[in-house]
Amino acid sequence: MKKVLKIFGGLCVAVFLLLIILVSIIAYTGRGLDKESKTYADAAIVAITSQWNEKDLTDRASPQFMATVKDPADLHLMMGVLRSLGPLKKYDGSKGEANIDLNWPRGRTITAIYVAQAEFDRGPAEIKISLVKLDGVWKIVGFNVTQHTFSGLWAAKPNL
Repeated sequence: MKKVLKIFGGLCVAVFLLLIILVSIIAYTGRGLDKESKTYADAAIVAITSQWNEKDLTDRASPQFMATVKDPADLHLMMGVLRSLGPLKKYDGSKGEANIDLNWPRGRTITAIYVAQAEFDRGPAEIKISLVKLDGVWKIVGFNVTQHTFSGLWAAKPNL
């Protein structure tokens, strides 16, 4: 019985050490992915929103993103609407993080989501960008711009 307990204890210690090593590797890799994906997201947002050129978006788009664009005219129309915001005037950087999804039959998928606040000629807007890492290269899966129509409306406190 003593021998069985020693073997079981040794296995538990080995599994515990293996888990510590695995968590350390994931944490180290995660920090690198966060930095890498944030750099990509910021560069992509600035490139796309500076002049609202659809080529800047499609050059960075993933196959999944392009599959959602059934008609190139729709993308052209969307960029035309976004051009009405005017060019980018101020960009404060994005906030978000990368994620690693481990799924048994599919394997590992690395994604990232970032949200940024930006100022355009026509006012402020929020930009949400979703990324996926394919064959070692970050690509855009989703790109959403929401204009803050009533910016500054709640900036002043009423005198009571």
